Amino acid sequence: MKRVLRSTLFGGFVWFLALGINTAAIAQTDKCTRENLNSITDKFFSAFEAHNPTSAPLASNVRYTENGIEVPVGKGVWETVIKTTFKRGMVDTLKCGTHTQTVMEEKDNPKPILYGVRLKVEENKISEIEAIIVRGEQVLDVPAILATKDQDWDILPPEQRSSRLAMMAVADDYFELFVKDKKRIVSDLAYSGFCDRWENGAITTKGGMNQDVPMPRHDCSPEGFADMTETHGPRRFLVDEEKGIVVAYVLFNNMWPDFHMFRMNNGLVVWIQAYFEYGKGYKTLGWPDEPAYK
Repeated sequence: MKRVLRSTLFGGFVWFLALGINTAAIAQTDKCTRENLNSITDKFFSAFEAHNPTSAPLASNVRYTENGIEVPVGKGVWETVIKTTFKRGMVDTLKCGTHTQTVMEEKDNPKPILYGVRLKVEENKISEIEAIIVRGEQVLDVPAILATKDQDWDILPPEQRSSRLAMMAVADDYFELFVKDKKRIVSDLAYSGFCDRWENGAITTKGGMNQDVPMPRHDCSPEGFADMTETHGPRRFLVDEEKGIVVAYVLFNNMWPDFHMFRMNNGLVVWIQAYFEYGKGYKTLGWPDEPAYK
């Protein structure tokens, strides 16, 4: 998978050409307003909690996966969810997609589950549903997630926003910082000294930790924490420039279905929320490869 074209970070017109946007795509974005995408997402969750997929605005060819495994729409967590107790979302009006981070209660499960979902919308219908689900002992600290409900992940003043491509580059390079032979340009300073991260609920930037390489306090940079021999799998990005949020769906360490949700302000990452199922080994997220800059 091609990586973000970092050399065009500040070349808006060149980047626009690199996207290869045609008139049909532009017409599609005309329908992908923030208001419309939020409305469609709300309808999805209403249908989800009601165990009634027929009430959701689904395309006839809609496809649904849970941790990279294809599941019939209406099955899987559709059948077990009781209610959503926490929800944080963003929209990508260019790609006509949404991402939502949630905590849910589930039938016959005394412990809450973590559920993150990417929706793709075409002609006002949901055509793709990609879910990352974390259960059981992998759900590390739900109260720590709930304690972030008052954090401001809402729309930023224009002067505090970053460009779409710059946000993707920062998120893309974050994963390269785990790799021994790094292929990144953006400095790890974009995440260090003022950033906090939650991984399946656990705050991993409190300082210390029971790890071989202690993490410094308020530092999200993984520089030196892990020297993986291979880069992580292909990244699929959604970007909300107005909110300063970029989300990467990735097969972390080439085996764990994962999303990382980055909140940026003035070009710096201030918060990261990550969900991933790490108990099993997976070969794919179950979706076709996609250029990072598309």
